[in-house]
Amino acid sequence: MKNPDEVKVIKTFQNRFGRKSKFQADDIEVIKIGNSKFVVKSDMLVQSTDVPTGMKLEEISRKSLVSCVSDFACKGIKPKFCTIAIVIPRGFTQKMVNELAYGFLRSSKEFGLQIIGGDTNEGKELVIEVSMFGPSSKKIPSRGDARVGDIIITSGPFGYSSAGLKLVLDGGKTDSQSAKIFRKAIFRPNPRLAFGLKAARYFSSSMDSSDGLAITLDDMSKQSKKKFVITSLPTVNVVVKFAHQNKMNLKDLVFCGGEEYEIVFTVPPGDLNKVKRLAKKTNTPLFEIGHVINGKNVVLVDNGISKVIKRCGWTHLRS
Repeated sequence: MKNPDEVKVIKTFQNRFGRKSKFQADDIEVIKIGNSKFVVKSDMLVQSTDVPTGMKLEEISRKSLVSCVSDFACKGIKPKFCTIAIVIPRGFTQKMVNELAYGFLRSSKEFGLQIIGGDTNEGKELVIEVSMFGPSSKKIPSRGDARVGDIIITSGPFGYSSAGLKLVLDGGKTDSQSAKIFRKAIFRPNPRLAFGLKAARYFSSSMDSSDGLAITLDDMSKQSKKKFVITSLPTVNVVVKFAHQNKMNLKDLVFCGGEEYEIVFTVPPGDLNKVKRLAKKTNTPLFEIGHVINGKNVVLVDNGISKVIKRCGWTHLRS
């Protein structure tokens, strides 16, 4: 028996806990306390797998919060509080601890969060676990409620993070302005909180894309039990140019990256203009990439030919 990857580990726990446990595969967990709904999300940043070369400690602090904020954003929920547990390796100086703390302070103000406590421990590398909390009194879109006829949309372009990692790790070729854009995508990612808070009421389904666009679309398709037909790549010219300069497959850059904290969502055609107006108000660049039909799988239609998009992206214990 081969060793389990992240997906298998999660499924094992879900199966062991049973259906009544409410341990569901979604971006957030919803707990009902009395007549109130309480939203919870936990995420973990590990230095060896989540921190690219050159990332400052203040940026690491921020990224650990971004992961949870993005999951709240895709559901239209405002996070209010969080706790932080930190594993610190020996050799961390007081200056380094100050930089981490400053990053938490700045980013908590940026996202309107109150840090209420946590824990510290010692380990071989830096690890930050964030648990985030917020109330909700409205219907929350799931990953699995896409309907036939819905339009598939992303809240921004894909490929920036893949290009940025290529630059940082392998020294890819590009011009200075494009390099600045790509590096910003991996060092200071931008969760779409303002847009999500306003527009999520129109989403029939939604999911954060941080594990990669292909994985996100595949999960939404499977949970909705519908076929997702992709007719347009959500990307921009600088990514296309980067792929050409570095002899990389553009589709791989777009679909198989990760660390892109965009919202992938479906919306009924009748609500599309409302969503577009809210996107304009929040300066969110929408990309209409396809539609939902009966069937299964995620397929890309290119020059009239349909091809199933392979499940690719970032999966812990496998990638």
